[in-house]
Amino acid sequence: MAKVLVVDDEDSIVWVFRKLVEELGHQCLSAATAEKGIELARGEQPDLVFMDVKLPGMDGLAALEEVRRVSPRAKYVVMTAHGSLDTAVKAVKLGAVEYLSKPVDLDRARKLVQNSIAGVAVSREVEKLRGTAAGMSGLIGKSAAMQEVFKKVAAVAASDASVLLTGESGTGKELLARAVHYNSARANGPFEAINCASIPETLLESELYGHERGAFTGAVRQKPGKFEVGDGGTVFLDEIGEIALSAQVKLLRFLEERSFERVGGTEAVPVDVRIVAATNQNLEERVREGRFREDLYFRLNVVKIEVPPLRDRREDIPLLVAFFLDLARGAGITQEAMEALRNHAWAGNVRELKNAIERGAVLARGAPIRPEHLPEAVLSPKPLGESDVEARVRELVGKLVVQGSPGDLYKFVESRWEKALLRRVLEITAGNQVKAAEMLGINRMTLRKKMEFHGL
Repeated sequence: MAKVLVVDDEDSIVWVFRKLVEELGHQCLSAATAEKGIELARGEQPDLVFMDVKLPGMDGLAALEEVRRVSPRAKYVVMTAHGSLDTAVKAVKLGAVEYLSKPVDLDRARKLVQNSIAGVAVSREVEKLRGTAAGMSGLIGKSAAMQEVFKKVAAVAASDASVLLTGESGTGKELLARAVHYNSARANGPFEAINCASIPETLLESELYGHERGAFTGAVRQKPGKFEVGDGGTVFLDEIGEIALSAQVKLLRFLEERSFERVGGTEAVPVDVRIVAATNQNLEERVREGRFREDLYFRLNVVKIEVPPLRDRREDIPLLVAFFLDLARGAGITQEAMEALRNHAWAGNVRELKNAIERGAVLARGAPIRPEHLPEAVLSPKPLGESDVEARVRELVGKLVVQGSPGDLYKFVESRWEKALLRRVLEITAGNQVKAAEMLGINRMTLRKKMEFHGL
């Protein structure tokens, strides 16, 4: 039950709002003066306030400023029979979410009450979740899948072992890389990140190893690379699967010797860095295809941590929403909007959710986010007659085509869905391979081979 405070000196207006609010199942409080309204707001902490502008004594706009101070979480609607652009502008600047003219349109008033307090229950839950999310730097998840990831991060952080983070784009692999670094003995050292896919092959070597003055046209001075700058800390190699075979050879040599020569130089430069690499590709498959060196793969894959996609940990969505609402200074979210977020496939994972909440907070203008504030892609229904799996395959294939389809689309998609199927069955059987194999209709040795292939 939400609390609605009506501050108006007209008994008929108060009566109408009391009837309307109570019909909707909420509690209505009322005050005939601004001073009494401020006192009620301080003591009752209402969820929604309807404030008349013209009141005996202190006027409504001055009162609104004080009510905001004593009850900062409430939403405010200003009412007046003497409307003007100046009044509307002042009301919005003072934090009012709506402006209602008198005589009051009952249908509009009802809709205002419904829309303004629809998010109260969800917002209260968000407030609880905000406490849990605070200070996590975006590493958020109470799901079993994410708890397993956190355990692995905690275990590997204490060592100097190389880490390979795998998972789809937008799942938060760089955040995990930073977590490994800042929970290790190297925490006071540098953390250097480089996206291997965003740098042309001709420049990647210089970015990693640095170059000497005069090494190439434009090299007017010596420049240290990521490995040199990151000495004593961690170097994060994002999208490691994208580097060319020629660059892989030199990277392998560096990992074996922990020293390198700058481009155009002859002197070996020893460094002490930890390597954390990440990829959204299947490196085992690229090894089989001859596009990634097997020896380099084994050097990087000392400890492998797979980051689950958001659609496989939907129970984390409310917690992530709370965190991103805080970042966007959002007021809350309605139950209908939260349900839409829970049902979306999230091809862009956590990054897509963050963008959706940022957009929603902007369009909601201080009110709880409603479905119409969310991106159209989140609200678009699945094509009629399609199952959930068909809809997700459609989404995945569409994304791959836009990005540039891999050579063997059938094999690529089959691999993705086989892995998801195995993971879910193993979760249901609590890791019992005998039961999982029986449920899948395959023998245990076949299951073990598939698990090994997919890194499960």
